[in-house]
Amino acid sequence: MKYLVLGRRKDAFLMLPPEKRAEIWEGMVAFIEKYRKAGKCKEIYYDADLKGSMSIWETDSEEESIKFITENPFSPFSDMDIRPVIGWDIGVKATRELFQQLTKK
Repeated sequence: MKYLVLGRRKDAFLMLPPEKRAEIWEGMVAFIEKYRKAGKCKEIYYDADLKGSMSIWETDSEEESIKFITENPFSPFSDMDIRPVIGWDIGVKATRELFQQLTKK
C-alpha cells in the first residue's frame, strides 16, 4: 500500500533548547535515510517554508505502516495527515467502471 504523508512541525518543537532540537532532527534524518535506502520512503520533499514535508511511503502491511510513525523521533513534534493513495492507472480504471455502471442505469 502507498501512503501520502503530510507533516507539519508543531510549535512545541521550537520551545526545546537548540541542542535538543538538533538531536531530534538528526534522529529524524537518520530514520528517513534508513527507510529511503530500504525502498520504503519513495519520495520526500520539504515545504518551501521548511515547516513541513510531504512524502510517499510504500508498505507491505498495516503493521509496517504504523512502525514508520512510532519509530520516527520527530512524530511527537509533528502533525501528520496520512492518506492511502492508489496509482493513476488503477484510479482511471475504477472511475471508468463507475461511469459505465452509472450510464447503464
